[in-house]
Amino acid sequence: MSPDQKTQLVCSLQELDYCVGMCGDGANDCGALKAGDALRSLRREGRCSLVTSFGVFKYMALYSLVQFVCVLLLYTINTNLSDFQFLFFDLIITTTVAVLMGRTGPARELGVERPQGALISVLVLGSLLLQTVLLITVQVLSYFITISQSWYVPLNSTVTAPQNLPNYENTVLFCVTGFQYLILAVAMSKGYPFREPLYTNVLFLVVLILLFGLMIWLTLYPLGFPKTLLKLQGIDDLNFKLLLLGVAALNFFAAFVLETRLRTPGTGTYSRRDVASLFPLLAGRNH
Repeated sequence: MSPDQKTQLVCSLQELDYCVGMCGDGANDCGALKAGDALRSLRREGRCSLVTSFGVFKYMALYSLVQFVCVLLLYTINTNLSDFQFLFFDLIITTTVAVLMGRTGPARELGVERPQGALISVLVLGSLLLQTVLLITVQVLSYFITISQSWYVPLNSTVTAPQNLPNYENTVLFCVTGFQYLILAVAMSKGYPFREPLYTNVLFLVVLILLFGLMIWLTLYPLGFPKTLLKLQGIDDLNFKLLLLGVAALNFFAAFVLETRLRTPGTGTYSRRDVASLFPLLAGRNH
């Protein structure tokens, strides 16, 4: 049936004094859904698309804030990220993650709760605010932990970057923010109740594992060409580098908990069969 025919059928049944129910899952059902007395839209893909769009928006906003805070901290001590560090974050991590995180499919069951319909809402803005506070805290904490080490040597602040690269502050913040980009990608990719779990997006999962592995390697043993290209300062204290990994793990846990708790509670799901079973009752009931 065409969309117009579906609408005409609903209207014709209503003219016969029936209370008409309509169940649809596509754009061509919109007219009939609007005309019906009792309706149920089963468009799981629409909910998934909306939640994914919000997730990508929050990720890109927080990505900018991560880099802004990092650069601001480095500016205060008269240094900065190197050119290839910027390229590494923008091209290898952020672009790859932003493209793949939207490939997660819709949930198989239709939840009773609805996703947020507006960007300007308490949940969206609250998520951005709390994640911003968290990322600032982690970066500032990492900086002060670095300058408190016995082996720490202050950089030459009489010159600016790239002349004073590599240095300890730059290297530590590079490692910490590299993890934050990946942590936020995971936190903004939660599945239930509108999308399938993250692990079903196989390509995204593989890329995340590879990038996490790359950041762990750059934190623990940055050797050879990558170390020179990215202008990373060698740190011999293994305990300190393990501490950085611990800070990243704590950041991951806190970010994930924040995103998990900041959502509207739901209670159960409806399947297509559950909703369709209502229609014999609706179709046979007169006004």
